[in-house]
Amino acid sequence: MYYSKEELENIRKKGEAYINEKDESLNGQRFVSEAQIKICCVHCGHDRFEPGNALLNTRGMTYLGLDWLNESAKILICKRCGFIHWFNKVVSPTDGESMG
Repeated sequence: MYYSKEELENIRKKGEAYINEKDESLNGQRFVSEAQIKICCVHCGHDRFEPGNALLNTRGMTYLGLDWLNESAKILICKRCGFIHWFNKVVSPTDGESMG
């Protein structure tokens, strides 16, 4: 089956409208970097994330059973595509809440 340019354009517009509608229903927070720059997903460009922390294990501390003493990194998980962004610097929600 072949589509005309107009039909393909209509399909593309419907797809974009569907994605935009879904974006509105995705809960999540917007974040800014330490330099007050808005953070967007590098994979899909979305700007809503689920915050979290990840432990940065080292061999020595793991060998000694002291994993809990290792440092942690801030992570933001994109609410649209699930891409995980790792941060060593401070990131904060734009609504003023702290990230913990």
